[in-house]
Amino acid sequence: MNARGAASAILIGAVLLGTTGCSLFSEKATLIQYDPSDGVSADLGDIELRNVLAISEDGEDLNLVLTAINTSDDGIFVTFEFADGSDEQVDERLYVPANSSKSVGQPDEDKVTLVGADTQVGGTFPVYAQYGDVPGQELLVPVFDGSLPEYSTLLPVAPTATATPTDSATPTPSSTSTPSPESTDTAE
Repeated sequence: MNARGAASAILIGAVLLGTTGCSLFSEKATLIQYDPSDGVSADLGDIELRNVLAISEDGEDLNLVLTAINTSDDGIFVTFEFADGSDEQVDERLYVPANSSKSVGQPDEDKVTLVGADTQVGGTFPVYAQYGDVPGQELLVPVFDGSLPEYSTLLPVAPTATATPTDSATPTPSSTSTPSPESTDTAE
C-alpha cells in the first residue's frame, strides 16, 4: 500500500469516527423530560399537575384544563391563584381525592374558571398553584382559543341567566286517583 492509500484510509477512518461518535459525550435526547403536549406541568409535593393550559375566547374568562394526580393517602385541596384585571388576587380551589387523579376543564368534568383574567389569547398567563404548607409554583399557562378542533368544546361557558317569575300562578284542581286495594302491595 502506498502512502497515498494509507493517508486516504486514515482520513476516511477519522471522518467516520468523527461523524458517528458525535453523540458519545452529549446528553441523550430521550433522557430529557419535557411536556409532550400544549400545556405545562409541575410537581408540588404529593400533587402532580399535568398538561395545564387555558382556553378562552377573548382572554377575559379562562377555562383551566389540567389533570391533577394525588399520590398521598389523603385528599388535597389545590389552590390556583391569579391576578385579575384590577390586580386583585383571585383563588380557585380544586379537590383531588387520595391516591387518584382528577381531570378538569373537559365538557363532562368539573371546571376551574378564571374570571376576569385580562390576558391575550396566544400568550401565557401566570397562575400560582399551591396546597397546604408545600411551597407553591408559578406556572406560565399557555392560553388557546377554540379555533383548533380539539379545543373548540373547551371554551368557558357564560353563566346562564336566572329566570325571574313574572306572575304568580294559581293552582288549578286536577283529578287525583285513589289507589285500589288490588294495586297496593302488602308485605306478609
